[in-house]
Amino acid sequence: MYNTKNTGMKKKFKGITLIGMPGSGKSTAGKTLAKKLGWDFIDLDIYIKKKTGRGHEVILGKDGEKALLALEEKFTLGIDINRVVFSPGGSIIYSTAAMKKLKKETLVIYLKTPLKEVKKRLSGIIHDRGIVGFKEKGITRLFKERTVVYEKAADRTVNSGKRSPAEMAAEILGLLR
Repeated sequence: MYNTKNTGMKKKFKGITLIGMPGSGKSTAGKTLAKKLGWDFIDLDIYIKKKTGRGHEVILGKDGEKALLALEEKFTLGIDINRVVFSPGGSIIYSTAAMKKLKKETLVIYLKTPLKEVKKRLSGIIHDRGIVGFKEKGITRLFKERTVVYEKAADRTVNSGKRSPAEMAAEILGLLR
């Protein structure tokens, strides 16, 4: 178990979960953070692809959103989160069971990214990402909907904006000291 110290909060945790919109830097900052901590890094999107042989975009296209959300929940509930920096898909917040586990066992950090920056980072690849809710709502509406949930779910928020993965990882490390 690990503790937060200089954060104005006390929480014991086994791992760290990074939540946020697609393009917020969960994977890039997560890899950097895990390396600095000497922990494992798990990107749920890649984990699902390894386990099923199919990526998000294929699962969404063939099986639909409910199937993808069920896989995200199933694999999140089955992962040993000890000494892991975990980067779930942005839609993990739609799973009450998964979020309950992550809130109980990990320090949940929201990588807050302005909508303009999310759009910039996803430019040209947004249709290939397999984003739950994107086809029906578009990125702006999805951003507004999810932001409220991310903020409620997070133990701490780190502004990612135009920051590098190393800068975000350094701020998160500072929360642990």
